Amino acid sequence: MLDLLVEGGVLVEADTLRPRTLAVKDGKVAAILDPQESAQARETVSAAGCIVLPGLVDAHVHFRDPGLTHKEDFDSGSRAAALGGVTTVMVMPTDLPMTQTPQQFVEKRQSAQRRCHVDFALQALLGPDPAHVAALAKLGAVSFEIFLGLLGEGQKIVESDTLVAALKAVRGAGAVAGVTPFDDEGEATGVARALSAYRIAGGRMHLRQISVARSLELFPQSTTGVTCEVTPHNLWLTDEALARLGAVAKVIPPLRPQSDVLAMRTALAAGKISIVATDHAPHAPREKDAGLEQAPGGFPGVQTMLPLLLKLVSEHAISYADLLRVACEAPARIFGLYPRKGTLRRGADADFVVVDPSRPLQIRNADQASKAGRTPFDGWSAPATPVMTFLRGEMIAREGMIVGAARGRFLAPVVYT
Repeated sequence: MLDLLVEGGVLVEADTLRPRTLAVKDGKVAAILDPQESAQARETVSAAGCIVLPGLVDAHVHFRDPGLTHKEDFDSGSRAAALGGVTTVMVMPTDLPMTQTPQQFVEKRQSAQRRCHVDFALQALLGPDPAHVAALAKLGAVSFEIFLGLLGEGQKIVESDTLVAALKAVRGAGAVAGVTPFDDEGEATGVARALSAYRIAGGRMHLRQISVARSLELFPQSTTGVTCEVTPHNLWLTDEALARLGAVAKVIPPLRPQSDVLAMRTALAAGKISIVATDHAPHAPREKDAGLEQAPGGFPGVQTMLPLLLKLVSEHAISYADLLRVACEAPARIFGLYPRKGTLRRGADADFVVVDPSRPLQIRNADQASKAGRTPFDGWSAPATPVMTFLRGEMIAREGMIVGAARGRFLAPVVYT
């Protein structure tokens, strides 16, 4: 006896939408059945006319917890994720305090386990001192985040030798180094510095928030150890949006010209950019109301990620198979969570989102679960609406509402593939 059958929907198979029944047992995918195959389950859910996708995996979110919870917290941020069909998040370490020590990591994990509505992994900050790398890796840090700029002394890495040593420490722990490349001179300069250090240190390095064509030109043609990401907003918004919308569209790195946006789209479809991640970076409305010069950079993204990717599919910028690759499977693979996450293959966690293409979605500030409350995509339309989200076979969101109590679990990487 199965626990759940999801009937009447279509699944993505080799970029073709095929009628399938999703079978769930003990929180795992038990089988993908042809519609004519019979099976019995305790519960049946109709997905008639809908598309069933794996729950999205967002490898870059700031939930501002602890210490900055006036901006966001684990509850509000994960509600936004669930409503948007994101079932796994990887939480960046730039909170107050920064997540740099084993004690800080454990305290953050314990706090999130009580309040997160989706499954979560935690990233650790790696500054000039690599003393805690081994211990944090044992605790389950999904990545070690290195900043070449933006942060203060003791948190960012400035010297090339120190960067090489940090990458070597992460390699020794068998982990992934996430590098935010914008230094004092710009993104492409930081990418060049990171790649130069990587050629000495080796291991696995993931470059955050690529947004300019010049950065892409620096990438090696065939290096499996280096991956990178682009945000949804860098696939859609240009610097014109900042001029038009003001502080609500202020973000780091800044919005780029149309030529860079098109370059990001081309690279994503070609596989040169590995994944899409949101850099969900909310700020309180009063902080954004301080005006363009004074307002901090960043805005929410985890709830609008799937609608914006579906919009790219509808405009033939990417395919359904691309969507699953860049927002589900590849982020899970890069950070050691595959095949538990990022797929609907047998044995994977039964995390999935049901999307109704007969119901176009209008993105509205009023519907955002983030404490930020405002998105630069307010008023945009997407070709389909996420109507149900499931985590490990249990419904966590339906028709714009959260279902049940928080039940997110901590995820430690198992293997990097």
